[in-house]
Amino acid sequence: MAKRLLFLLRLYVTLLLLFVTQKLVFMLFNLPYAEGTTAGGWLGVLLHGLRLDSVTACYLMVVPVLVVTLSFFLYKIPVKRVLTFYYALAAPLMAVAFAADMVLYRFWGAKMDAADLIYAANPADMLASLTLPAIIIGALLLGLLVFHYLRRLRHATPQGFDKVHPASSLVMLVVLVLQFVGIRGGVSDSTANVSYAYFSSTPFLNHSAINPLFNVTHSLFKTEDLAAQFPFYDSERLADLTADAYPVDGTPADTLLTVTRPDILLVIWEGAGSEMMLNDSVGPNFLRWKDRGVFFSQCYANSFRTDRGLVSIVNGWPSLPTTSLMKKADMGRRLPSMARALQRAGYATAFLYGGDIDFTNMRGHLSESGFEQVAGQEYFSAARVRSNWGVADEELFRLLPTAPRHPSLTALLTLSSHEPWDVPEPGKTRGSRIKYNPLQDARRNAFAYTDACLGTLLDSLSRTPSWDSLLVVVVADHGVPVDGLQPDGKHLATRIPILWVGGAVKQPRTIDLLMNQSDLATTLLAQLGLADSSFRFSRNVLAPSYRRPFAVNAYKNGLYYIDTTGVTDYDCISRSETDATYLSDTLRLQRTQALLQLWYTATGRLR
Repeated sequence: MAKRLLFLLRLYVTLLLLFVTQKLVFMLFNLPYAEGTTAGGWLGVLLHGLRLDSVTACYLMVVPVLVVTLSFFLYKIPVKRVLTFYYALAAPLMAVAFAADMVLYRFWGAKMDAADLIYAANPADMLASLTLPAIIIGALLLGLLVFHYLRRLRHATPQGFDKVHPASSLVMLVVLVLQFVGIRGGVSDSTANVSYAYFSSTPFLNHSAINPLFNVTHSLFKTEDLAAQFPFYDSERLADLTADAYPVDGTPADTLLTVTRPDILLVIWEGAGSEMMLNDSVGPNFLRWKDRGVFFSQCYANSFRTDRGLVSIVNGWPSLPTTSLMKKADMGRRLPSMARALQRAGYATAFLYGGDIDFTNMRGHLSESGFEQVAGQEYFSAARVRSNWGVADEELFRLLPTAPRHPSLTALLTLSSHEPWDVPEPGKTRGSRIKYNPLQDARRNAFAYTDACLGTLLDSLSRTPSWDSLLVVVVADHGVPVDGLQPDGKHLATRIPILWVGGAVKQPRTIDLLMNQSDLATTLLAQLGLADSSFRFSRNVLAPSYRRPFAVNAYKNGLYYIDTTGVTDYDCISRSETDATYLSDTLRLQRTQALLQLWYTATGRLR
């Protein structure tokens, strides 16, 4: 029995050592990208990459574990001979993933994933990016790697095992449980994804830490030809239907701010739909501050989930009804980014979340989008008040870090107003300092708690010297209907408030223009004189060219299109309007289809 367990442990360690060696070779081969990297950075690559290396090793050990299990009943099975056939398949996979990733990274500066496999159908296109020396080096390296991997794996494998009582095989149940946990990436809410490897504001270090075999296989199941999904119209008709949808003139007709480079605090409020927050008993603090700032009253969330809403806010990109862009590896690098645009203007950037920052690849996407610091619940290790999802919102706000330099963008994502609506009771929860009037309805009560946290934060900030140069932007990631129905039940549940407050705001006002949360990026950047043409689907709603107000909201496999003529509720599976459409209109339906085609085509062509 001990010999069998020792073999599995030895094989696991062998795979980890091979993966660690890959990282060192990868970094040495792409040394120009490592310029300025310290020894601590190299060590960080190895340490933070171990988690994905372990997941990949557990996947690769599925067959060896199966063979060991069978050996309890068929003890004469020639283990080494049988597994050599498996190693002959696994070794080339490991070698090809590593070698191709390493060589192509030198030219592309990006990790290879399943999307790049389309080039395999046309090798000439793939080789077009490579020089002849690179091809020769790659081929030689590939052969040596396959030989080396096969030899190391065989070396870790015994010829066979001694006979033991079949009852001993029950020990393998423990092994199988450990393997399942290893494949999953642990016991936290998030399952294994490339975000596990992100630890640095330097993209090359994060890329180096990612296991190449995991990256390719994991992205394989998330790859789809987006550009070909909705071919409704020819190019001429498509251009006609979308001609005035996204005007390129970003010059604002009005100035909302008193300073051109304010420090920006972006508060992304979990689920804070207008139906909920514009209520005296639920959002008294929000309503109080609404009268002191710039309030966008007719904004709609782009989607119904946090991972999709974050992409719309941070990247100014529409949410797609059939897929989550945040979950797609490397998408943060391909999309435009508010953080990157501000970073180029000298801003320090940080994103803080009180929960599992690796959930839905959040850490990886935000890091690729230009946030220098991305931290989750581990940042709040000293927090005393916690909930099911992580630290309570009062801890998130209380531990708001002092900006490392001026100007800065600090984004906070709240979590207390997420089901199961677990929030501290005022005066009854140890460590909690927040006072509010508790409500009987758990859903409303959770929002009332976060509202009290926000009010305490804003009151505190308004008494500091930095208030005069501070802009606080409060926006929801998506809406939550008051009656508990899902957002795809009523389009009004997708309406969310956006509020700008702070000393940097010139004067209070309400803006009633129909818009989306994805328009926040360009509208804000234009106020700072930083309009960026890469935000092709984010509109400056204060520009004179904004003459066709409309909003969209993508729910699962469906889309609301909202304008002054009515609402089209479009089902992407049947490719037709649903009976929830309000005031059916042919042109509005065509515009809905045209937008789907435009978004998917543009997203599918991102590189």
